[in-house]
Amino acid sequence: MVIARPSSNRAGVSRRPRGVTRRLVAAVQLGLEGAWNRWLAAIYVVGQVFDVFTTHVALASGRFQEANPLFGPALQSHEAVALLVKLGLAALVLLATLTKLTGLRRTAVLGVLAFITIEAPALNLLRLVGVL
Repeated sequence: MVIARPSSNRAGVSRRPRGVTRRLVAAVQLGLEGAWNRWLAAIYVVGQVFDVFTTHVALASGRFQEANPLFGPALQSHEAVALLVKLGLAALVLLATLTKLTGLRRTAVLGVLAFITIEAPALNLLRLVGVL
């Protein structure tokens, strides 16, 4: 027989993260321990947001089309959803990098991600202003 234990709050739901959530938060904190990792992760996040912004501006101008064959059709039919999916995938990549890799390998992958994520919106911007 199973009997429910009385909980400390009325809803019966604890406000503290438990189990998987606690381990995930701890793994992300560990991944962001080094200053380089924090900087590279921040560059990656800012670069992804800037990439979404420059992509939106370029597509809204009507002079450009998405070069990625996977996202091209999605951006034409549901731009906001496709851009949110792109940000979600970027968040999952960052989460996997911070939680599954360790040491120098984590820092190296964050460096590559930061470089790639800065390169894409920079090229978008150069195309928008007519340099490329």
